Parts: sequence; structure tokens; C-alpha cells
Amino acid sequence: EQPHFSNAYKMPQLSPNLARHNEAAVTDDAADPVQRLVDEMASKGGALRVLEAGAGSRSHIRLNKNTWLVGIDISEEQLASNRELDERIVGDIETFPLEPRSFDIIFCWDVLEHLKHPQKALRNFEQAVREDGMIVLGAPVVTSLKGIITKFTPLWFHVLVFRYVVGNKNAGKKGHGPFPTFLRFSMSPRSILRFARENQLSIEHVDVYEAMMQIKWKKKYPLVNWAFRILTVLSKIFSLGRIDPNVTDFTIVLRKPAKKPVSTVASQPVECHV
Repeated sequence: EQPHFSNAYKMPQLSPNLARHNEAAVTDDAADPVQRLVDEMASKGGALRVLEAGAGSRSHIRLNKNTWLVGIDISEEQLASNRELDERIVGDIETFPLEPRSFDIIFCWDVLEHLKHPQKALRNFEQAVREDGMIVLGAPVVTSLKGIITKFTPLWFHVLVFRYVVGNKNAGKKGHGPFPTFLRFSMSPRSILRFARENQLSIEHVDVYEAMMQIKWKKKYPLVNWAFRILTVLSKIFSLGRIDPNVTDFTIVLRKPAKKPVSTVASQPVECHV
């Protein structure tokens, strides 16, 4: 079975399987491929045990009532703020010994970029998800313009951006983001797809897209839009097509097969320029 790559954005010829969309295009559950995958799993019957890795806030995915939701975070305060959790674990997702094959779905939204060793977290997820279970990952693209700027600027700069550009007056205060960001290259989509192949995980969905906030800025401020047009041309030239300012974030869904096959979709080469 072929993985789902959403929307018809054509990457260079060597990368036909990597899709891109504007975040604005996903407006309801029916249009959300991740939601569809979760609904399909829930429709099989039985209770689902789901892990929210980095549980300060709920993911946007809707879960049915027959779900046991476990949250793990290094911050007790962040865990306490998420009242939808049925179980709370204070721990580091890189090192906490999650019980093997204990979760049907693991969600990790906007967390990998804050880890010093994201590959350790991925390995922890791989052993903790059950057979036929899914790992859902969402994060910034480290090789995007947004990712490069975020990676090589200090936390105080991120706080200023959140306060005076994004408009979050609580930015930098206790319990509020932005939090320290590392954005290791080992969490890039290319590296995650390689991790999937090495661990015989099937690739259910890959999507890279432009964040709504950036889209709004470009629409609201003509100069910003023109600047992005110029940056798009220059960055693609000087990075040999590896950096696109119009791509900011990604979503990847991996599944652990019921039985490790001799040949799977995940074992096929999937070229990726981000």
C-alpha cells in the first residue's frame, strides 16, 4: 500500500513523493489526512491508548471518548495545564523508559525542535508503539528559512519576536513559550524518513507546508510578500534548492507493521530535500 502524500506539489524530479500545502487549505476533519488515519484506527473497535509527548497543550487531532490519554512532559506545570489527560508522566521523552508496545498512537507536536537528541526520542517512540500503531510527528523544517533563523538566533530574540511580532504578551514569562530551541538536523524530514527505513516503519503520510502566520504576514504586508519572492529565488540558488522560504513545517506519520516485512514502502528510497 502506498503512503499518502497530501496535495499535488511537485518537488524536483528526484523527489516526487514529498508534498507541500498551505496550512490554510486544511479547514476541517475531512480534509485532514492525519485525522482520517486516526479515525480509521479508532473504527477498528476497542479502547485506544494514546501518548501526548510534550503535553502542555492538546494536539489538534480529535480523539473519541474511548481513548486513554497519557501525557509526558518534563514540566509538572505544563502537565497540570492539560486537563484532558487521564494519566500524567513527569519525564524526559529522550530518556524516560516508556513501556514497550504500550501505545496505539504517539503524538509529538512541536517538541522535537526543543530536544538536544531528538533521535533518542524517536527510538523511544519506536519501541513504545504497538504493532500496527502510529507515530505522528509535527515540527518546523530545520532547513527552511524559518528553521535556520530559529536555530542560529538566541532565545531572547525568539521572545521579542513572540511579544512584538506575534503579539503574545506572555512570551518569555514562567510557563509560557518560547522555550529553548535546538533544531537538530537529525530531526529534519529527510532524517526521519531515513530512521523509518532503518527501523522498517511504513510511511503513511508526509507533508511539508507553509504556516498560517507566515501566509497572513505575506498577505497583510506587500513588502514582506515581495521580500519573500526575492528570498525564494536567492535561497534556492545559493542552497541548490535545499532551502525554500515558503516551507516552514512538516507532518510525518509512521506506522509499525504488524509483522516486519521483507520489503515495505518505508524500505524504498524516498528522496527528500528538506
